[in-house]
Amino acid sequence: MVLVDSFSYFFKELFNMLLFFVMIKLLTNIREKNFYFALIIFIFPLTLLSVTDTLLTGIVLISLIVILRFKSWRKKPEVKFTELLGILISLTIYSIVPFFSSIIVTNVFKLEFNVLNERGPLLVVILIGFDWILAIIIALTIKSKVMKESTPSEEAKVYCMQLGIFLTFVYLFGEVLRRMQVLGIFQSLMIAFLVAQFAVTMHFTYLTLKKNHEKTELCSLKEQMEMMRVYTAEIEKNYQELRKFRHDYKNMLLGLKVMQTESVIDERYLNKMIDYSHRMIDNSVMRFSGLSNLKIDSVKSLMIAKLVHAEQSGIEANFECLTPITNINMDEIKLVRILGILIDNAVEAAIESEEKRINILFIDFTDLIEISIENSFLGKLPSLSEMKKVGFSKKGKNRGLGLSNAQDILLATKQADLAQYSNQGIFVSTLTIRKSE
Repeated sequence: MVLVDSFSYFFKELFNMLLFFVMIKLLTNIREKNFYFALIIFIFPLTLLSVTDTLLTGIVLISLIVILRFKSWRKKPEVKFTELLGILISLTIYSIVPFFSSIIVTNVFKLEFNVLNERGPLLVVILIGFDWILAIIIALTIKSKVMKESTPSEEAKVYCMQLGIFLTFVYLFGEVLRRMQVLGIFQSLMIAFLVAQFAVTMHFTYLTLKKNHEKTELCSLKEQMEMMRVYTAEIEKNYQELRKFRHDYKNMLLGLKVMQTESVIDERYLNKMIDYSHRMIDNSVMRFSGLSNLKIDSVKSLMIAKLVHAEQSGIEANFECLTPITNINMDEIKLVRILGILIDNAVEAAIESEEKRINILFIDFTDLIEISIENSFLGKLPSLSEMKKVGFSKKGKNRGLGLSNAQDILLATKQADLAQYSNQGIFVSTLTIRKSE
């Protein structure tokens, strides 16, 4: 490494620390001013520490950020790993980029290692310029190519573990090589080897996760096809019932016609005919007449399958879609998955309640589509943050993945929002999907 005077070195480390904070702003969705204000307050002691001990600096930085974000992560656990991923990428850039920029500057200006450079201030300004240019280019590339869509929390967790292991090795190797006074080309080769190995590992991890994601989507497609089969079978069943009803109704009308020749119509016969008509109509698919306005086959098949299941579970199910809906601005598989999760949760809660009721409502507004799912429930509900945790279920530990999975899907869907609340024994989940985003 090239030696400069203490003031110049401190000045360089100060600007690199500031660059780390900028990387966090670029690569995460953390926008709270208090968070960055707290980091700025600690910038001088952190810089002093980085001048003397690089390994301890990395540990303190991560610990400080975790402490500052702990309260926010408790309120929104679904964003914890996506934010942590951006922070670890920022720390990786902060740790690696200055090393490579120093190699570039050393070779360009043909500087000597372990020799105090008399042009320290000028050299530091050049190094800072290289650090910022390289870091911002890398950060913007990662943001546009890798992080253009929000990463699901389960995938983010895997990437965080790998980045954590990689940074641990980088800091440990750097500290060991520094203490052994192993400098120059050998140190460069060791760090370059670690970076190359990490890049290959991350690539294979990405391919594996992508393959698993494709398998998940294939399973969802199979479920969708099964729902279509259930829908078709239900329609066929109701068609046969309506044919039978038409035949019986003709016979009843003939009986009524015969009675017309008499002076008085049998009132009991007429009441019986009316009751039979109502019963047949209520038991047919006509009770969900709003389904005819839902023109998206996959969503329609899901609705009929879930409504029939709810009724078979002893729940009073109602469905409304007053105006035709031909398109929803969201990937169909993701939409089916989210609605399936929300309706399953609603049915599960309604079964345990006294009213046993579920209402599903599709509303087409000018600029958005609103899908509202209401259900009765028993007792007192836990907090929404508790329900969204991975593994939450009222039926036991680690059985509930629904709302957590739904949140992961929504994180990657910018045009959709989910609002949930309870009011007088009714729990409401409202999925809002904007028509343009």
